[in-house]
Amino acid sequence: MEAIKFFDDLEERLLSSDRDLSGLTAEEQFEMIISRAGQFQDSVVSEQSLLERLKESKRTGIPLKVKFGIDPTGAQIHLGHAVPLLNLRMFQDMGHQIELVIGDFTAMIGDPSGRNTEREPLTQEMVAKNMATYESQASKVIDFDSSSITKHFNSEWMSKLTIWEWIKFQSQVSVMEVFQREDFKKRMQVGTGITLAELEYACYMGYDSVVLEPDIEIGGKDQFLNLHMCRNMMRIAGQKPETIITYNILSGVSGAKDADGRFLKMSKSLNNYIAVEETPNEMYGKVMSVTDEVMWVWFRELTRITPSELDQLRLFVEEGELHPKDVKRLLARIIVATFNNFDFNIVSVAESSFDSKFGKEKELIPNDTVNAEAKEGETLVALLAVATGNSRSQINRILSGKGLKVLRGSKYVLVEKDMLAQQAKDFEGCVFKVGKRNFIKIVLAK
Repeated sequence: MEAIKFFDDLEERLLSSDRDLSGLTAEEQFEMIISRAGQFQDSVVSEQSLLERLKESKRTGIPLKVKFGIDPTGAQIHLGHAVPLLNLRMFQDMGHQIELVIGDFTAMIGDPSGRNTEREPLTQEMVAKNMATYESQASKVIDFDSSSITKHFNSEWMSKLTIWEWIKFQSQVSVMEVFQREDFKKRMQVGTGITLAELEYACYMGYDSVVLEPDIEIGGKDQFLNLHMCRNMMRIAGQKPETIITYNILSGVSGAKDADGRFLKMSKSLNNYIAVEETPNEMYGKVMSVTDEVMWVWFRELTRITPSELDQLRLFVEEGELHPKDVKRLLARIIVATFNNFDFNIVSVAESSFDSKFGKEKELIPNDTVNAEAKEGETLVALLAVATGNSRSQINRILSGKGLKVLRGSKYVLVEKDMLAQQAKDFEGCVFKVGKRNFIKIVLAK
């Protein structure tokens, strides 16, 4: 009964749509902020400065300025990108001022962090295209309607920066400091190019901090060296260096690991990601597909569970008091709720959809099966491609991987390859299962 009571209370707290943290004391804010920081050395620089700033903010009633930069080098935000955004929202809920920097200038260079090759430079048009949906995606986490957030584009000040002003900084930044970066070392060892713009990338980020003078700046672990340069640039400018907080890199959906046993990060290039604009049904299903090991990582990084609560939850699972699938269901509910404005009707529908396919009471024809209209002359492969958002070659690959089935009587059987070239209308009334989650019923076009 103790485990059930704990689980119910935890679910109620983590699924609460009331996110107000403004009543926390400076010490309580500090503990919460530190508990979310990365699990590596110097993830917070410096802790003492952070606590002092929080106490001063409480004493004066003046919110701290928290900076976060986004370079729109791609058009889609996934859960890995959302980790610092979720922490930014935590600062917003504490009552602090958010300084969001859209790196429309720096995006044209591309952050070299962690890259073994030179990044393809972006044009202004490409950056503008990527930026078009950034705010709508980020707004699933950040409250852009609040007066507590100010949005900046760093081209505002970079376009006005004179070469004379820039030389003041360049003359005080050590080239050796820049070349100590592991990513640059690897590229030099294999003879891969490094542009001067890439060498100065961190300095450009640092100039953003010189202009805005934030108290705190946050970012992923891969931004660790860039953020240290921000502190250095502020020091050169005679300003009080910002406190920097860096976060763990989120593991991918697959749970795959590298040669050193570390989780591969969530990445679009590895196709192991969940987009923040994923449909709730897909999002719920993908969360349920992760391993238990990944589940614990995601609980820490994507929810507001406290360290002690996470330890207790794991203990109840290890002792058999709670089933790991029930715990994973809670994680799926929280993640779907988080990125859908805590609309619990949406959460309920997503969970019901999952149960209809994979639950104890799973149905042969799930309630979210899509009706696809077969047009005259349209082949089965063409119809399935359109209905699932795949290409025809992807449908063929799914078939080769034995992931394409058709309902025959009381079970789904593998589709024969020659069926794909047949007329889709010949399969009127048939239900196809494409991959794990797409169910398509063929109807005739009206």
